[in-house]
Amino acid sequence: MNTFTVLTITIDPAETGQDLLISELGDIGFDGFLEEGQGFEASIGSDGLDPVQLDAVLGRFREAGFTITVSERTEADRNWNEEWEKNFDPVEIGDLCRIRAPFHEKKEGFRLEVTIMPRMSFGTGHHATTAGMIRLMMTHALQSPLLDMGSGTAVLAIVARKLGIADVTAIDIDDWAFDNAPDNCALNGISDIKVLQGDAALLGAKTFGTIIANINRNVLLEDIPKYVAVLEKGGSLFLSGFYSEDFPMIQAEAEDNGLTLTDHVVNNNWVAAVFSKG
Repeated sequence: MNTFTVLTITIDPAETGQDLLISELGDIGFDGFLEEGQGFEASIGSDGLDPVQLDAVLGRFREAGFTITVSERTEADRNWNEEWEKNFDPVEIGDLCRIRAPFHEKKEGFRLEVTIMPRMSFGTGHHATTAGMIRLMMTHALQSPLLDMGSGTAVLAIVARKLGIADVTAIDIDDWAFDNAPDNCALNGISDIKVLQGDAALLGAKTFGTIIANINRNVLLEDIPKYVAVLEKGGSLFLSGFYSEDFPMIQAEAEDNGLTLTDHVVNNNWVAAVFSKG
């Protein structure tokens, strides 16, 4: 019988470190991730675990100032579909949008339904930032072409496509996102979202009527000028991934680059905001 090593991990601050840590664990062979309380579980076949590589990854994050706690256990081979079903509930954003996994039943009464396979339960709509962005996207006009920066599972790009945006580009730096996004597009019957791997360095001459970026405060502060440079006049920039206390500096950076705040929502102290370019 196969056995798996399962790590239960918390990292502080989670908003800037958790997704990066997951990405690096994926690079050394971890292939199962589930949210668990205030942290997450990471699983790998016991014969694939390299303690030296694991220590090196955790050490780099600790040297960068993150506080990490790790507990370890060994389990027999687990049925991941069963685990997902136990840990992943559909997300309902008012009557606007319902996000479900393929193993959930359809449900009427929502403007949109999106199907996401929660191979890594982040980016499924459970996080307050994703839900906030969807609420804003579905209550404010979107213009084509649309760019989704830090696209993750591509859930926001899929929402945009379902809302009628014909030209959608999704960019994420992580391998797992680049690999999984096309699968999620296919689950929703979408084949024409352009999925790219990288960061704002990929931005070139093409301009966009709408840009959405659900990343984190530091990346947003660095990249807002890059987004504005490729945002068309009259276009909108949707931002999330930061706390309420960070909103003033995000707003100031946006306004310094010629944007005007149009609307924002707060969910569990996470902000999603939309700015317009005059």
